[in-house]
Amino acid sequence: MSRAVELTDVEIVILEQLQRDARLSSSDLAAQLNLTNTPVWRRIKKLEESGLIRGYHAHIDARLLGFGIESFLSVSVHTHDERHIQQFEAAVAVIDEIVSCHLVSGSGDYLLRVVSQDMDSYADFITKVAASLPGVRETRSAFALRTLKPFAGLPIRKASKE
Repeated sequence: MSRAVELTDVEIVILEQLQRDARLSSSDLAAQLNLTNTPVWRRIKKLEESGLIRGYHAHIDARLLGFGIESFLSVSVHTHDERHIQQFEAAVAVIDEIVSCHLVSGSGDYLLRVVSQDMDSYADFITKVAASLPGVRETRSAFALRTLKPFAGLPIRKASKE
């Protein structure tokens, strides 16, 4: 089990606020915390340098970009030796339609989250891209019909207190 970083109450608020709005400046955060800008800026830099803050991102609406299909592709591979696994993982890493990939337990070996414009483009992805990934034995698709709770950030307070 990974060891959680110990956070101060101020760091918890900083992380929560930046997770909600990554465009907040250290001045805005300082005002919310009733602190001056410099100590807040230093804490943000410390959180970045520790690796806890790994980047800042915009949340983009996939549908407005034309990605009407979100699917989860379970992939089973033929063999689990290191060389074949590295080949598979390297191939997956450069495919833009695969927006996340997880090594999982259960009936499949990997779970890929894939975005596609429509069913025709997904069919092309399955037959031309997924089928040509190194070592693939079997794939199974599941489609997101509706997203009830999109990822909105980590439960920082829960993790930092346990």
